[in-house]
This record gives sequence, structure tokens and C-alpha cells, in this order.
Amino acid sequence: MKIAFLDESTISLDGDMDYRSIEKLGDFATFPNLRRSELAARAGDADVIVVNKYQIGAAEMDELRQLKHVAVIATGTNNVDLAAARERGIRVTNVAGYGRYAVPQQAFALILSLAGHVFRYAQDVRNGDWARAETFTLLRYPSFELAGKTVGIIGFGAIGRGTAEIARGFGMNVLAYDMFDFEFPPYMNTPLRELLAQSDVVSIHCPLTPETKNLIGREEFTLMKRSALIVNTARGGILDEEALVWALETGQIAGGGLDVLSEEPPRTNTIWKRTDLNLIVTPHAAWSAREARQRLVDGVARNIEAHIAGIDRNVVA
Repeated sequence: MKIAFLDESTISLDGDMDYRSIEKLGDFATFPNLRRSELAARAGDADVIVVNKYQIGAAEMDELRQLKHVAVIATGTNNVDLAAARERGIRVTNVAGYGRYAVPQQAFALILSLAGHVFRYAQDVRNGDWARAETFTLLRYPSFELAGKTVGIIGFGAIGRGTAEIARGFGMNVLAYDMFDFEFPPYMNTPLRELLAQSDVVSIHCPLTPETKNLIGREEFTLMKRSALIVNTARGGILDEEALVWALETGQIAGGGLDVLSEEPPRTNTIWKRTDLNLIVTPHAAWSAREARQRLVDGVARNIEAHIAGIDRNVVA
């Protein structure tokens, strides 16, 4: 069994991952970020490929002549042509729930920073504004307490539920919406428009699919409170970034936090340059706690082990 990890640099930080759970399953090779032109020569004989954001379409599958299993080392599988995989009898698996602690933690880091304008005040201090102040404090931005406020969570899987748990710890009321009905008392599946209208904070945790692309656009922003915040730690493209800029420029909402963008890295998308807006952009890092990344590695190992044994585990195609 030959296993090739095509974009290992997206998981490992200075070699901090333990790959023994995968290494014991076969001949395991890692490539930091394999060039497309080298795919056939370097990984053409792999039975299993491990990919994070590496694009695997029909052409790539045909070049990987021994390929039987695409093990996505992430939850989202929008980088893999699932229809092409089905046509070729290639199994595709993912790892769900690995970020159930790390992503809610980052979502609330963004929420807390926006609610208290932490990032703006920190920059003011670096600029010397506090040192030049005439009083003991700088009082520039309208902050608010989370206690008693309502958070609306879009996507109520493991990460959305983890976010709800943290919110309850802050004394917040929780509304939840998911495209699929769920049973998770005391939470009910609230219609999206109702959730947007009632929430003081909206946090996005659903996958990017054709149904969720641009789920939050101008129309949805007009439903929200003018004092509301919105945070996206799921996938770029779920939230229409041009509509978000419009909402912030016009005061339709009060602030936004994005850990994901529709273009990553943002070569042409310049939303991160808008320092005039109450907006925080971080580089798709919400998932990246070491514990979460190790959980990903071990989850992929279990998926490959199940594949070898002929057992379906986390199969998406």
C-alpha cells in the first residue's frame, strides 16, 4: 500500500505532527506542496493520496493510475471532484469534528475582539495614542457585553454545537439554523431569516456547497440589527464579501470577523486592506491548534485503515 500526502506543509508546523498512525499502514511519502507538473512522476503509483486543499479533478485522478482512495485531511471536500471519483470507483473520505474545540475558540476570539474593539485599541497603543492621552484611558469605540445577547449559529454540527457551549458560558442566548433538521435539545432549528433578525452576533459554521454559496448577501444583511456582528470561520464563499463591505460601509451591521475568504491566499481580493472598517481578517487559521491538526492526522489514519479492511468510514464518495 503506497500512501502519498500531496500538500503536507498545510498541516505541519516545523515538523510538529506525528505521522506514525499513517506510517504503520503502508509506504508513506510526504510532499510539502507537490507541483501539478510533478504529480504523475512523484505520486503516480500511490494507492491512497492524502490532500488538504490540493485540487483533485478528473485529470488528476487519471494520472494517478493506481488511485483507489482520496483521503481528505479536512472536513470540506470542495477541492475534490466527487462526481469524477464516483465514476472511477475511487473512494473519498473526510474528517469531521476535528476542530470542535479549536474553531469555536477562534470564532469567539474574533467575537470578543470585535465586541470590545480589542484589535483597534491595541493598534492605538502601538501608535502611541495612549501615551499621548490627557486622561488615564482611551474611550473611542462603543463596546458591549455578550451576557444577555443572542448568538445565531449557522450550521449546527460539532463545531456549531461547540460554539453554542461557549456562548452559554458567556450568558448568551443561542439560536441555531441548519439546512438539515436536527434533534439537539434544548436547541431548535430556527428559520434563517428569523435567526438573522434576532441575533446580536452571527457565527457561520456550515460547509460550502452549491446551496450555501453566498448564503449571506445583501438581502440577509438588511435583516440584521445595525448593532450586530458577523463572524465566518467556515469557508469563504458562504458569505458574500462585497455585500459585507457594503453592510459595514453603510452601517447596516457593526462589525465582521473573517478567518476565511473566497480567494485563498487573497492575491486579488483586497478586503483585508480595509482598515477603515470594523473588520478583522485572519488567514484561515481557526482550525490550526496543534491538537486539532494531530486529530486530523489520526482521523485520516483511521479512514485509511477502514478502507484497507473494506469498511466504510467517513465516505463522502
